[in-house]
Amino acid sequence: MLLTSSFALIQQHRMTSLPSNDSQSLDLQIESDRTQSIVEKLRQGKSFVGLVLANVATGINQHRLSRISKTSKRNADLINLYSETEKIGALQKPVIAKLEKLFKAFLKKEEFWEEKAIWILSQLASWEKEGKIPQECSLPGVLSIAPDPTLSEGTAWRESVLMSACAFYTASDFISYLNLTSFSIEDLEKLLGIREDETPTTDHTLFQGKDIEKVATGYPILTGAQALINSQWQNDEYPYWRKLVGDGFIQHNIVRKSSETSQIELVPGKAAWEIIQQFGPEAAYILLIFSSYATDSEKPWEQVIRLKGTDLIKLFGWDRRTDITLGQKLKKIGNLAELVCSLSVLVSNINIGANRYNIARSAMWLLEEIEYSGQLALTIDNDQPKAVRYEAGEPDELYIRVRPGSWTEKFLNQRDSIGRETLRQYGYLAKSTLKINPYRERLASKLSIFLTIMSRIRQDGRYEVGTLLERLEPEDFISEIQKSKQKRNHLINQWDNALLKLHELGWQIEFDPESYPESIRPEWSLVGAEESTRSRPRNWLGIWLKALISIKPTSLIQEKLESVRATASSKKRKVTPEQTETTLSNIPDIITGKILAQALEAKGLSKAQLAKQLEVDRSMVTRWIKGERTIQPKHQEHIKQLMRFELQQLAEIS
Repeated sequence: MLLTSSFALIQQHRMTSLPSNDSQSLDLQIESDRTQSIVEKLRQGKSFVGLVLANVATGINQHRLSRISKTSKRNADLINLYSETEKIGALQKPVIAKLEKLFKAFLKKEEFWEEKAIWILSQLASWEKEGKIPQECSLPGVLSIAPDPTLSEGTAWRESVLMSACAFYTASDFISYLNLTSFSIEDLEKLLGIREDETPTTDHTLFQGKDIEKVATGYPILTGAQALINSQWQNDEYPYWRKLVGDGFIQHNIVRKSSETSQIELVPGKAAWEIIQQFGPEAAYILLIFSSYATDSEKPWEQVIRLKGTDLIKLFGWDRRTDITLGQKLKKIGNLAELVCSLSVLVSNINIGANRYNIARSAMWLLEEIEYSGQLALTIDNDQPKAVRYEAGEPDELYIRVRPGSWTEKFLNQRDSIGRETLRQYGYLAKSTLKINPYRERLASKLSIFLTIMSRIRQDGRYEVGTLLERLEPEDFISEIQKSKQKRNHLINQWDNALLKLHELGWQIEFDPESYPESIRPEWSLVGAEESTRSRPRNWLGIWLKALISIKPTSLIQEKLESVRATASSKKRKVTPEQTETTLSNIPDIITGKILAQALEAKGLSKAQLAKQLEVDRSMVTRWIKGERTIQPKHQEHIKQLMRFELQQLAEIS
């Protein structure tokens, strides 16, 4: 075999490279330069590799046809084998590229190219000495490399003949290493690209021909997203993230499937924290994608979501990244999916009036299977040239099978009464949100995730700056920036840039003229403002944290949401008395101070604004919230009328 014999040639060549005098040293240097020149021509020109792989494809097809001939007991026509191979598409670029990956371990070795150059030079020396073409290079019908037009006609022809013969023998070696007798005819046809590999079925790709997709936004989605982006996890035997809702709460823990029982179990202490520390906006993007697919089924708890890694890479805009390989991108996607599927959700409801409570825990998403797919590559040991083996190359595809947890039966049930889920459970996700780079624009990515879910809850999109930061950042974040001028200035610059990013993506942003003065607004939002107004006051941080801002999604999403709300309102007007009674029963009988505070936050209403509508002193509202005073029946009814929608939202976990 050419490869095996060439190893001996290299060793012989290197042994003779030991200089005995200046003349020999010069001759050896010239020889080395000639070898390197041939190496560069073979490696850089691509014609040689292309011819090797074309010969490999032809040889594989010859073996296939021979096997078919034996199976069908008829003679196969092998006269024009190259034409036959070309006809079936085995010489097209995708197949040649696939074969090149199979042999990339050889093509990356310097010794491989050196041995080819030495073989060619040895045959050239024999040709010059004998005055005729070496017998082993006289191969009738062999495919040929086009002559180099920069050389003289005779030199170019000799070089073409020798390179073509070298390509033929190299292909023969490659084919022998493949051990084609161990392949089935189907596998041979897969190598030749005339039979497709069987790939798992996947769901449709999101955003096909549109800029927005429907997305589930029930309370567990909101809290799950926050658990992934704001680091507000509490240290415990089993670390947890918790959000109070009404008189109950929603809690997230870290879970995994037991290798012994296959049951979902809580992950304790350090092991849980190692997972939590990997959370971030990119994991939340995966959560939103899962949540979007979960809207496709009437019974999402029975649905299996099947996704393809390369589709997700395109959704995130990673297909344009050149700093990491495709295999690394796929592994990153797989890791993000595993992170999201490590979240559990626990819903705890306390009904004080009935003296009852109920707690339900489930995995948010059940990862049924994660499958990487790639091509095998041949490897060879220089010390044992015949010891060739297959090794897995980098993956070129990833398949994910995930199923929504049982919590979706309560929160994503499309058969809920009077269609109220249309208004309360679903919003819209913009394609552009998934392309915000969380490393360069971390705050913008967090804002877009949180506000995407909140947009179906808070219609006016009105928030205090400090309240938003509390939802997006760790618990001690505000106190930390108050201690450092540098951190404060860095934060407000990040904030201004984040708002600019959302503005450029079509989000509608308005600054409250009374609470958000021009002196602390981002420059891009000011038109014709005097330079003097750009000097921030000394106490700007406190003003800024209390400033009110309205951030609404794109006009297209707002139109969709308004249409959904109008449909829901129309359905409500047609309900029967029995249905009305059911709807009203979703509102708590007794509104506690805790429920009132959360309803105010959900509606974006201040204590002063509520007090004005109820015609009571603001301090009374404060006392209600603190539990120092009981809300009187007449005020209970008035509050229910003012915040019916928000109170129904809070009742979702009951």
